[in-house]
Amino acid sequence: MNKYFAEKWLNNLKESWLNKDIDKAISLFENTTFYQETPFMKPYTNIDEIKEEWKHVKDEDIHSIEINLLAIDGYTVIANWVLKQNDEYYDGIYEIKFNDNLECIYFKSWEMLNCQ
Repeated sequence: MNKYFAEKWLNNLKESWLNKDIDKAISLFENTTFYQETPFMKPYTNIDEIKEEWKHVKDEDIHSIEINLLAIDGYTVIANWVLKQNDEYYDGIYEIKFNDNLECIYFKSWEMLNCQ
């Protein structure tokens, strides 16, 4: 795992989300067995559940997305994200774990409504 790979993966996530390219976004999670967009919801454990979650992106009024790499520890990436949607700002942290083949196997997000 290196900074170049991590930033490229995060950029692919950002562009897929911003462009509402669900298939491209889902391709990033093909090997993910733990996917949780907030600690307050049950994690998804298979690709079909993850696909279902991403369907809502089609209806989002997305103005901008920023994703910034904060740290890399072995095969774990920590990133900060900021989303402007429906005239509100949200931000949070991603924890993303990869296997030896650099496939995402774990994805967890913490989010909050930002007071801007």
